[in-house]
Amino acid sequence: MSVKIKDVAKAAGVSTATVSRVLNQSANVCEELKERVYRAIEETNYSMNPIARDLKNCKRNQIAVVLPSLRRTDSIVVFRGISDFFREKKITAVLFESDSEFEREKEIIQELEQEWIDGIILLPGQCRKDDAYQSYSKALHTLKKRNVRIPVVALETDHVSWQMDTVRVDHETAFYENAAHLLEIGRRNLAFLGSAEDAPLYCHEVRGIQRALSEYGGTLSVIKNNNFTVMDGYHSVKFLLQEAAMPDGIICANDQVAAGALNACSEAGICIPSEVAITGFGGVALSIVTTPAITTTVTPKYQMGLKASEFLFERIEGYEGPPRHEILKAQLAIRNSTLRSAAKSLDAIVLDDRNTIYK
Repeated sequence: MSVKIKDVAKAAGVSTATVSRVLNQSANVCEELKERVYRAIEETNYSMNPIARDLKNCKRNQIAVVLPSLRRTDSIVVFRGISDFFREKKITAVLFESDSEFEREKEIIQELEQEWIDGIILLPGQCRKDDAYQSYSKALHTLKKRNVRIPVVALETDHVSWQMDTVRVDHETAFYENAAHLLEIGRRNLAFLGSAEDAPLYCHEVRGIQRALSEYGGTLSVIKNNNFTVMDGYHSVKFLLQEAAMPDGIICANDQVAAGALNACSEAGICIPSEVAITGFGGVALSIVTTPAITTTVTPKYQMGLKASEFLFERIEGYEGPPRHEILKAQLAIRNSTLRSAAKSLDAIVLDDRNTIYK
């Protein structure tokens, strides 16, 4: 027996008129009632006619953003770009945190597929090579809700399905420039306080550093971190000191790790930059308020959020063209953690939360 609007109304505990207003996207229905109606539609398996033939007419005006960690300042900047874009479109961006754990990320995506969501922007926490991850990544571009595709745009990765739109920074070039800068100022024993091997774009970062070493000469030791935090950088340098293998140049996975490394060196009485030069990555505000200020790669994370939002919005609106892969350029900002002669005025090197100043 076919399900009628009155059956949906009964299941939702509302009038048939309210159900009709929800189906017709009337602005005169509160979010609570909308949720009840949408839930009842799912429970009763109600087929809307003719709306059921084109569920694009039943948009929720809500997208999901899945990030690995809110402890990473650059992730917040990405979200600012996304939020600002969709606010102008009257679409709500809802934030989820995966804690850089694959199973948690997968669980979030599965839950979102069951919700009434218009699209997803995903920054993966891991990029593994096992069958489970490969199956998951391939399925990302086939997410559906009642036969309507849920588009996904991936950030800072090239390991997920190439059938999705992606936006990322050119990590290989950025870390090549970091390493080349250290080598150009005479450093030869480098350490990389990097991420875990299964982190997105980790291989690009190592490849960039190794390319610089092959051109300039020098050695590299690698310490892998998992959380990109200040304490990761701090404890990594403490480990180097205990192992009596202190390098004369340290490349850090982000500015937070660099700040922790800087603090550990200061505690140990190591002079920065004359004894050890340190570089970061990201260009967040933290990098300019440390003493000394951190040489870093300024990455256009706000613009990344905007571009990903643009891609997702176009997909939501019906664009069915081939997947697009945007690679953004970053810029090296040389400061006092590698050169004493670098600019010391905060006015000369300030960076706002929209990455609009590169100095």
